Amino acid sequence: MRKSIVLRCVLTCLFFLSSLSLLSIPAGAEQAAAANGRNPIVLVHGIGGAGFNFASIERALINEGYSRSDLYAIDFLDKSGNNITNSRQLSSYIDDVLRKTGASQVDIIAHSMGGANTLYYINNLGGGKNIGKVITLGSPNRLVARSAPTGIAYTSIYSTSDLIVNNTLSPLDGANNIRIFGVTHIGLLIDRGVQSHIMNALK
Repeated sequence: MRKSIVLRCVLTCLFFLSSLSLLSIPAGAEQAAAANGRNPIVLVHGIGGAGFNFASIERALINEGYSRSDLYAIDFLDKSGNNITNSRQLSSYIDDVLRKTGASQVDIIAHSMGGANTLYYINNLGGGKNIGKVITLGSPNRLVARSAPTGIAYTSIYSTSDLIVNNTLSPLDGANNIRIFGVTHIGLLIDRGVQSHIMNALK
């Protein structure tokens, strides 16, 4: 019963975030990667989420000079967070982004279970060659591995105020692990301090 109540609260918060979306990022836009040397960014949501959850982060990225054609937000068909099904869809999605942009790699920003899905894709589907940087927000990374994959700049941002994902599941050996305070699990998607850490990790 308690888990059901928590899940309903999370889904309600995610629905609320949709009302904050001022941008419509076309996931399949037929545009080349920006000529600024940056990788396209793939935004990976968590359980029960959707691409629109990253509206605030998208705005922050555009304010930092990214164009709308640099940003791609996946919408998983399986909202349960299943590593197997979601990593397969993520693999196809990233291949599509690389093909359409002409880029050789993408960078990933993943929230919650989206981080575990990303790590599973890298470790089990050979996705490492397609990724330059990964930034996870409140992700249960250790459900998949204890160490960050070699050859990828990995950053794990997590909060002591996250009551959804246990803090011990987020840090990875070999990653840039950033522990913050006072930000909730959903708050990681809209907090300006977190966004500052994201921008630094992308440099």
